[in-house]
Amino acid sequence: MSLTSRGGQVLSRPSPARRVLALADDLSGAAETAVALRPTGRILLRPGAAAAPAPGEATVLDLDTRHLPADAAARAVRTAVSTADGCVLFKKVDSLLRGNLAAETAAYAGGAVGVVIAPALPVAGRTVRNGVVHLRGVPLHATQAWRAESRAAPRSVAAALGDVPTAPVPLAVVRGALPGRLRELIASGLHPVCDAETDADLDAIAEAALELGPQVRLLGAGGLAAALGRGLRAGDARPPDRAGCAADLAPVPSPSPGPTGIRPLLVVVGTAEPGAIAQIAQLVAVGAHHVALPVAHLGRPADAPLAPVDPTAWLPAGLAPGSVTVVSIADDGPVAPGSGRRLVAGLARAVAEVARDSDLVLTGGETARRVLDALGVTLLCPVGQIQHGAVHSRTPDGRRVVTRPGSFGEADSLLRIARALRPRLFTHFTAPAIHPPRRNPVNAAPAAAHLAEQTGATRALPVIAVTMGDGAGIGPEVVVPALLHPDTLRVCHPVVVGDAARLREAARILGVECTVVPVKHPSQADFTPGRINVIDLGLLPADLPWGKLSAVAGDAAYHYVRVAADLALRGDVQGICTAPLNKEALHAAGHLYPGHTELLAHFTGVEEVSMMLSTPKVKVIHVTTHIGLIDAVHRIEPGLVERTVRRGHEAMVRAGVAAPVIGVCGINPHAGENGLFGHGEEETKIVPALEVLRADGIDARGPLPADTAFFLASRGDYDLIVAMYHDQGHGPVKVLGIEAGVNLTVGLPVIRTSVDHGTAFDIAGTGRAEAGSMVEALRQAAEMSTAPAAR
Repeated sequence: MSLTSRGGQVLSRPSPARRVLALADDLSGAAETAVALRPTGRILLRPGAAAAPAPGEATVLDLDTRHLPADAAARAVRTAVSTADGCVLFKKVDSLLRGNLAAETAAYAGGAVGVVIAPALPVAGRTVRNGVVHLRGVPLHATQAWRAESRAAPRSVAAALGDVPTAPVPLAVVRGALPGRLRELIASGLHPVCDAETDADLDAIAEAALELGPQVRLLGAGGLAAALGRGLRAGDARPPDRAGCAADLAPVPSPSPGPTGIRPLLVVVGTAEPGAIAQIAQLVAVGAHHVALPVAHLGRPADAPLAPVDPTAWLPAGLAPGSVTVVSIADDGPVAPGSGRRLVAGLARAVAEVARDSDLVLTGGETARRVLDALGVTLLCPVGQIQHGAVHSRTPDGRRVVTRPGSFGEADSLLRIARALRPRLFTHFTAPAIHPPRRNPVNAAPAAAHLAEQTGATRALPVIAVTMGDGAGIGPEVVVPALLHPDTLRVCHPVVVGDAARLREAARILGVECTVVPVKHPSQADFTPGRINVIDLGLLPADLPWGKLSAVAGDAAYHYVRVAADLALRGDVQGICTAPLNKEALHAAGHLYPGHTELLAHFTGVEEVSMMLSTPKVKVIHVTTHIGLIDAVHRIEPGLVERTVRRGHEAMVRAGVAAPVIGVCGINPHAGENGLFGHGEEETKIVPALEVLRADGIDARGPLPADTAFFLASRGDYDLIVAMYHDQGHGPVKVLGIEAGVNLTVGLPVIRTSVDHGTAFDIAGTGRAEAGSMVEALRQAAEMSTAPAAR
């Protein structure tokens, strides 16, 4: 097979045992790419110091250009590409299109016949449709994913690439006549931007690109790197020559128990975000030593009046064999904008001495790179991936190194990594899902105490009733993949209340293999991967059309909720997670309720409930919600404030926060500022409630100025914020966590969570529904539910 470009260059099929050169702009991306290319990958931190890849080998260069000026980043790419004669070339880019994308892509495309572009990363909920990156179904430019950037998110991949000439390749073409279309576009001088929603789409793109020969280059996120790795392993004729990777020549045996012979394990965390603090707390709870180095010292240049931190003031001269030590940046003062790289550099200098004889866990691409630079490490050989993004490598001298992006991972992420490296040391401990502890990283004792309050013995998984929603909508199509998601069975035991036949039809439409098993009661369920347990009410006809308003489906949705509420009242389930119902269909069936909240309140006999919005950074409960602002101020009174705070307190305690700190917002700007604003509403409507709550031992603080309360909550000072009206709570939540936000109803006998979308009749039955919101709603239902009582 051959292809002739407009310039007359002939493209030929690549030969077996191909050489691969991959470029990344930071170490996290380089590690992700290298492990995707296993078993042929190696990572070079000093590109100029290494020979070109040998036949059958893949070399990944960490160009470390993420923070460089655009022209300098482009030069680094051009220099790297100039050494790649005859190699299959892959450029790793950020799946959210951050970094020097336009400049680096233009440099990467220089001298190439064409570049096939596919930045989708399905494993992280990042897809490309019509040339636009979507994050869990939401266009990138409509999310908050770029909130920390200095400019707005691009509205398309083409826009992110600037002047690079591109042409879109729709999903239908990716799944059809892709090779021919790629030839046509490349021959006309355009670089194809391919849509992709699944790993199978990326496999097709990688296969088609490889067929075009090494003169056509690939550019994409980790998903395309993994597809390239699969394609290379399937196509190469002989095993790779690993001579360039010394770590593979002398594999190091796994550490054995005992006081000697085990390297110390040093965990370096380059962020003070609440999620990182929760991860540190779990390690501390099982005996790790935590040292938080002060910002005031780390951020100083070496010649400053106040010298950089002397690590011996906090760290011993050497770490004991077999010990586990966590070093992080303390949250002990303000961090100047733009000082992050200087802090990380100071952290790397501080740990360099004790890190020399240690195995390492390094979170954050910048942190990992600076620490390894300080140690003089220029080569990493990937061993595997412990969890998504956590890549396990070895250095030539046998040191184990795990790198992981700083923003990745659940609360037990660091513990799981430590357990993988030291399995016999941590086999006695199973960590539950917990909330980030309130901040005090300089002294780890409060974090450890907070964790101990929540853990005790291993937490039994809660049983969650999952209502199927309107069977004519997308409910069945989001329930099936959510229950099959690998994280779901790790956090809860889900039982669907719905129709088994409709779930099987949804699985058929989605093209997934699973076993849908009817059960009469949750106690009969068997929670194994690939199995969906359903209390089968059998209310839907076999020929119920998808995407059409149906009174039959509305009536069935009503009964799914009724049965779930009954299970909750009997204590047979500890939480409820609802797929969307259609209010018009519900009314057509004669059930005149506004929605789930009112239905559940009716079935459980509860007169008043509250809405809580939950994100990874902040949880907010509302005193009033869907009423006008003037009406809201009139409705707020001490009794309603008190009841709302009590419901929020109960929900947090149920979720495992033994003594939650609750911040209560005021109504007026600056919480009235001692009568300067408003007419004393804080003193008459809020303060009396707080006095009663505090007398009962509830730690409710306020009234707080709303413009600072959410900032303090996002950094961990408060476990819960009480908002007085709708926009006071919803606005900050959408800024701080719209991608992962879930709506909860509190005040019921159990926690109820819901997806953040409707029945979507326009796509029902097509297999196009995104299940990300349902996965998150299930996770938070589990997090906020009590453990089941012993029977």
